[in-house]
Amino acid sequence: MWLGVALATAASVLWAIGPFLYKTGATESALDDLFSIALAATLSAIPLAALGLNLSPQAWLYGAAFSIFGPVLGTYVYLLSLRYAEVGLANLVSYAYIVLVPALAAPFEGISGRYIAASSLAMAGLYLIMKARRGSAKGFALALLSAVFYAVSFLALGAATTSVDPWSFTFVRALVLFLATGALEAVRRRRPRISPRIFTAGVLSYGIGGPLFILSTYYIGVAVPTILTALSPALTQAITYWKLGERLDARSGAGFALVLAGVVLASA
Repeated sequence: MWLGVALATAASVLWAIGPFLYKTGATESALDDLFSIALAATLSAIPLAALGLNLSPQAWLYGAAFSIFGPVLGTYVYLLSLRYAEVGLANLVSYAYIVLVPALAAPFEGISGRYIAASSLAMAGLYLIMKARRGSAKGFALALLSAVFYAVSFLALGAATTSVDPWSFTFVRALVLFLATGALEAVRRRRPRISPRIFTAGVLSYGIGGPLFILSTYYIGVAVPTILTALSPALTQAITYWKLGERLDARSGAGFALVLAGVVLASA
């Protein structure tokens, strides 16, 4: 239990850095930014081949489903949302999957009332923080759509834990992300522009944080690690306050308290 919690928490810390780098390193094209992430994820996944990958049909099925709904669609829409909303707002709304995943996974994993209560506390906290900030309706809608895509992708991850090892799953996830993004760039008939900052964010979030999160689900299932990622937007808020001057207020403080309460309850 505690190893899974530790892995998911480490992933959340790494994911908290990404939004700031996505915002400050953005190019003119969100698809180019996604390609930078895909390149980072793929290069980071290559060493996994030394572990002896088992690229079974199940690995391709679940890994591809996770990658298409999460890293491809979810991340692309999220990168777009950052163009219409503050980093803190877009990031918080995108974490609506914290509630969606346990609710969708309940019939398969038998999620207890404690986990549902933890996700509700965490989401209530995110809602309070969101209400304390301003952002465009378009940015809000895109971030929420990103959350829906990621919720579906996490269900594919949960299904994979019974038949696919985490390293094979991670490798397929990265490869499908790279191939899908590369195909979209090829259709546009232009060379993608690589952003150093977003490439760095890709290494941290997808090259290191992603595998840590995936591995955590093999120890404690998909619901608890998902709830624990509520820690990430709270840390992102602190980073954006420090680097971008996105100020906090009393309502945001109350929201952070609820988020942390949900994290503690989920990991108890």
